[in-house]
Amino acid sequence: MSSASPGRSLLAEWFSLARPFTLTAAAIPVLFGTALAYRAGAFSAGPFLAMLLASLLIQAATNMFNEFYDERRGLDTAKSVGIAGSIVAGRMRPRDVLLGALFCYTLALFLGLYLVYVGGWPILLLGCLSALGGYVYSAGPRPVAYTPASEATVFVFMGLIIVVITYGVQADSYPLSAPLAAVPIGVLVAAILLANNIRDLESDRRGGRNTLPVALRRRGGVAVYRGMLLATYLSLLALVAFGTVPVGSLLVVLSLPLAVRVWRRISSSTVPERLDPVVKGTAGLHAVFGLLYTLGVLLPF
Repeated sequence: MSSASPGRSLLAEWFSLARPFTLTAAAIPVLFGTALAYRAGAFSAGPFLAMLLASLLIQAATNMFNEFYDERRGLDTAKSVGIAGSIVAGRMRPRDVLLGALFCYTLALFLGLYLVYVGGWPILLLGCLSALGGYVYSAGPRPVAYTPASEATVFVFMGLIIVVITYGVQADSYPLSAPLAAVPIGVLVAAILLANNIRDLESDRRGGRNTLPVALRRRGGVAVYRGMLLATYLSLLALVAFGTVPVGSLLVVLSLPLAVRVWRRISSSTVPERLDPVVKGTAGLHAVFGLLYTLGVLLPF
């Protein structure tokens, strides 16, 4: 087996394995944390760019690790929906997928060292926690990704901690308002994962993966997903009401049509191919909501 198919380069396969549509989930918290820092008069271009690139690289690496370990455990097949399929389709060796993940992590490590230099020991502590979270999520004898705790883990690490690190490395402070303001973004990024797990419910059950929809059954998973959509907008309203974020943040109401669309479609089918657009639609909602939220924070009111 060649390291990549004749028609595609190794870099092209790595790009596919990075699952580009998911990368907004890593970029939005950085943009939002930077907007909070800018509003506080603490924007810094170097740390912002380093944090953005490191976040994208870690997300890409995580996607590669998921592909590697899912194939290794027999969860991915040629018929699986929502994967890059580089290994099961015979386009890449598993070790080349692992190499891509380690390459991304190595680049992120050097960027992380720069961020620690700029931000000091709090960034080191939060960075180490994030690295540990990324490892136990995909690897180890019992990965968090295979348990009902995966959505909560993603909420904390990809929702709250990225925003806190991004804000802290620029403003050199860690107010409670930063993680509180990040709650709506964290809930939505967890909803992306939940939509993914609802789509993959049957294959996960057959593979022994006890995700939240497997534990709660499809109806329970759909109910939690819709609860997350509600919590996203209700938490934003509460944050505005208590003055944690500015009134301009209400600009996110423009994303409501997208939320209504995925709300309806999440229960429209049990066929993975028909639910895959819901996963991508939820990622799109997270991106649009996050950009509107970021812009709202930057408005002068």
